[in-house]
Amino acid sequence: MSKQDNGLFSYEHTAHQAAYGDCPKCQSPFLIKHKGKSSFIGCSAYPECDYTHSLSSLEVVVLKVMDDSHCPECQSPLAVKKGRYGMFIGCTNFPECHYISYNKSHDKKDHYQAVSCPQCSDGSLQKKQNKFGKYFYACDNYPKCKFVLNQEPVGVKCENCDASVMVKLPKDNQYLCINPQCKHKQQRE
Repeated sequence: MSKQDNGLFSYEHTAHQAAYGDCPKCQSPFLIKHKGKSSFIGCSAYPECDYTHSLSSLEVVVLKVMDDSHCPECQSPLAVKKGRYGMFIGCTNFPECHYISYNKSHDKKDHYQAVSCPQCSDGSLQKKQNKFGKYFYACDNYPKCKFVLNQEPVGVKCENCDASVMVKLPKDNQYLCINPQCKHKQQRE
């Protein structure tokens, strides 16, 4: 039986070097290092060279410049960009101009009519979006009033307990009272 030549299979160094490059300070190859639950890229000559950087790139990358469409604020061309939360269309003149194009047909905020907050009566319930893309409805007097609903509120008074706000049930053609003791359902008009 012949011995295996391990020189043919020593790709780890070249794979790391191709993927991460070399240290800009000392030209040593980078290594993936782990501390606790996080990982980062660090220089292999660690005690002498302390250069590190993040594994995940948080910078915005321009994928394609669209020369035929222009920014409505500064007239620079718009570009398709990829950032931390996915792809978007934004101005190429970024640090000076912060324009981002939104798709109006998918924006559900246009259909919502603000309702006064039933808890504090001073604020109104505004439609907001969490970091996962789900919508919720919170009082705009936030630090003082922490009232939140997950379903869309409507300014319909409950027939059973006289609560000033009810929520639309997504599947039924009904409203549900926000009072946890009542839970009365009534038909939409």
